[in-house]
Amino acid sequence: MLFDSQKVQLGRISLSIRNIARRKHEYAPRFNYQSKKQKGRVPVRTGGSVKGSTLQFGKYGLRLKSEGVRLTAIQLKEADNAIMRYVRPLSNGRLWRRLVTDIAVCIKGNETRMGKGKGAFDHWMTRVPTGKIIFEIDGDNLHERVAREAFRKAGTKLPGVYEFVTREAPVRIGLHTFKDLETVKREKIIVPGSLSQRTRKKLISIEKSKEPEYLLYRGR
Repeated sequence: MLFDSQKVQLGRISLSIRNIARRKHEYAPRFNYQSKKQKGRVPVRTGGSVKGSTLQFGKYGLRLKSEGVRLTAIQLKEADNAIMRYVRPLSNGRLWRRLVTDIAVCIKGNETRMGKGKGAFDHWMTRVPTGKIIFEIDGDNLHERVAREAFRKAGTKLPGVYEFVTREAPVRIGLHTFKDLETVKREKIIVPGSLSQRTRKKLISIEKSKEPEYLLYRGR
């Protein structure tokens, strides 16, 4: 029979074990249940979409140059380690990870009979279209040559062909197609008349939330 103090202590031990298991892989999403997905196809952007294809945080980035690929969480983690091993000792670098591995991959054993549903969960992965930014990096004393070499090392850990980009580089929307940054900025300008009433109200609420009187009471 356990006393209350012993139960509390065992609860703390189990909680710490769960936290360690959760943080062992930072690319694993916080899902209590892995919903089994179909394999699916990597999207091909025929409409000229630039979502996720521009630098948002850092000065330099790593971008997919070849056809779309599927990247697993383990592959991204290895590329992440390669970047941080090279950058951290030389300069105060900071890395932004732009992908989320939220697609559960289930695998069945070899020579298994057909049917009986999908197999057990194996790993996490994500689908990456052409032109997608994988990593972004910035730092106080980070030189461009250092960033290039770090991203070169990361590209060797991942399937596909990757390229080094800066804030002045054109946006890749296909294997051989690019968009100028000024064109992308003009396309992002929203025309109020072309939106629905519900969308206009949502945009107005977002803009009003940036006013000082609303920021004063945020997070209370």
